[in-house]
Amino acid sequence: MFISEKYNLLQTKLTWHPFEKFTFFVAFLLGSLLTQNILTPFLIVTCISAFFLFHGLSFKALLQIAALPMSFMLVAVVSIICIISHESFEAIYITQISDYYIGFSQVSLDTGIFIIGKAMGAMFAFYFLILMSPIDEIEYLLRKMKLPDLLIELFVLSFRFITILLLFSRQCYLSQKKRMAYRTYSSSIRSLGMLVSSVLIKSLIHADFSQQALLNRGYRGEMRFIETHEPFKLKRTFIPLLLMTCLLVIGQLRL
Repeated sequence: MFISEKYNLLQTKLTWHPFEKFTFFVAFLLGSLLTQNILTPFLIVTCISAFFLFHGLSFKALLQIAALPMSFMLVAVVSIICIISHESFEAIYITQISDYYIGFSQVSLDTGIFIIGKAMGAMFAFYFLILMSPIDEIEYLLRKMKLPDLLIELFVLSFRFITILLLFSRQCYLSQKKRMAYRTYSSSIRSLGMLVSSVLIKSLIHADFSQQALLNRGYRGEMRFIETHEPFKLKRTFIPLLLMTCLLVIGQLRL
């Protein structure tokens, strides 16, 4: 199941106006991207993690939602930290394989840590917006940004379809696994092919049902949600603005 629906209990904890949540997201994102040191991303990740834990998200769930993007980040950062050269170079660790020298220096290590820190800060800023804002609030923000209706509706439908297909693929996989479909290598390949084909057929059928359901309910090219959030309060925006200022000031420190 998609993370924003699996952990939607957080969405009821903060009932502020969507724009007020968005200002916090902007503060965290700019503080992470415009920093010149590793301290600011560390503070952002710590603060958002503590906020999630305080509002009922377990530590195990926090690790689960951070594990997948972190794996991609680590693969990218390894390519930055690792140095491959035909000539020997000054490094913390170096080894020779055939005619190549492979290792990492202090500069490459510091650069890799700095990049992954900024990426983690930006990632947790996005998690803050996604986990604290239901899909109708995100749709409201996109409309206020004057995005074309076609892009907004594609986002909403894609979001919903991804959720449904992930849930269906997991159910299908568990059903196959209980029937010993992945016992051998050949049966695993065959079962995986059946799983992919079943998900594809299911997506086409569900897309047709969804279109018919929308047309039967008066859909004429515009999708609207009922606005149930609190009214906008200007005084609440001073908190994220102050937070953004502090993060930007800390981020410019040379540590």
